[in-house]
Amino acid sequence: MQLMHENMEKQYEDLGKFFVFDPKKMSPEEVFGDLNNFRTMFQQAVKENQKRKEAEEKIRRAKLAKEKAEKEKEEKQKRMNAGEILNINDDGDETGIMDGLLEALQSGAAFKRKRGPRQAANNRRGAGQAVTNLLAKELLQESAPSSAMKKSRLTAEDRKESTPEDTGSLEDLLDDAPLRSN
Repeated sequence: MQLMHENMEKQYEDLGKFFVFDPKKMSPEEVFGDLNNFRTMFQQAVKENQKRKEAEEKIRRAKLAKEKAEKEKEEKQKRMNAGEILNINDDGDETGIMDGLLEALQSGAAFKRKRGPRQAANNRRGAGQAVTNLLAKELLQESAPSSAMKKSRLTAEDRKESTPEDTGSLEDLLDDAPLRSN
């Protein structure tokens, strides 16, 4: 026992030299308690570093996936704008057809119709307003004498001739309008 105790004291002094502390001023309980605290704190730091690296890697992957998704979305949008709805590969593989159709349905592109020139749309709008105005005037004049009716018909015919957006269907509507009010 005595021999083991002397051997332990010698190794403790060597440990003091190695860690640069005075073995006579610090008890073995203090030194080994400090070493134990250091070991547990070091293990905790290693775990935290590992978690931080995993989180950074996860963020990096998510960023790459987001960039890839945005790039694919831009490519799909360019194809949709160019009029390409179906995605058929060179091999005749039609794997992207359903994706393209679903994308068109979700974006509303499947429901959009190509319109003619804006001028035609504006003319139609003006003609519709003219018909609505004439019908409203005729309905207001229902209680007026028949001479006023004839006058309003003449006024309506004058308006028809003066508007540049005459169409055959507009004339038919104007001819039918006085009959509706009677």
